[in-house]
Amino acid sequence: MVYALMFGLVLPLCIKMNEVLGRSVGSVAASASVHATGAVFVGLCVLPFIGREWMAGVARAPWWSFLGGVIGSMLVVLANRAVGVVGVATFTAVSVAAQLIISGVMDHYGLLGSELRVMSPGRMVGITLLVSGAVLVVRG
Repeated sequence: MVYALMFGLVLPLCIKMNEVLGRSVGSVAASASVHATGAVFVGLCVLPFIGREWMAGVARAPWWSFLGGVIGSMLVVLANRAVGVVGVATFTAVSVAAQLIISGVMDHYGLLGSELRVMSPGRMVGITLLVSGAVLVVRG
């Protein structure tokens, strides 16, 4: 839960930083730049300290799991283009609402290896309230 909180606190900062870079170099170049920078950081600062067992895990991972990097690059491009138009708060509200909807569906049906978590009435109400909050943020 702490990691999710940290992610939520840092993501809007990252989105805005990427958008500023996108205005300077273009959305696609910004996406490539931030992902290359991240890869270099992980390669130099993280991998040397986690041992070599991760390489065996790469061979066991499903092929489609590597598409997360491709999707991540596309998400940076989309965010770069949207944040400059609608602002960080509106972008975040709409994207979180959309994430909740698809996440609920993924959990309910166990998609992509998700643990099956049936959509309870409480979850439905929670998602509905958060989507309603996003609508309020968008209408300002």
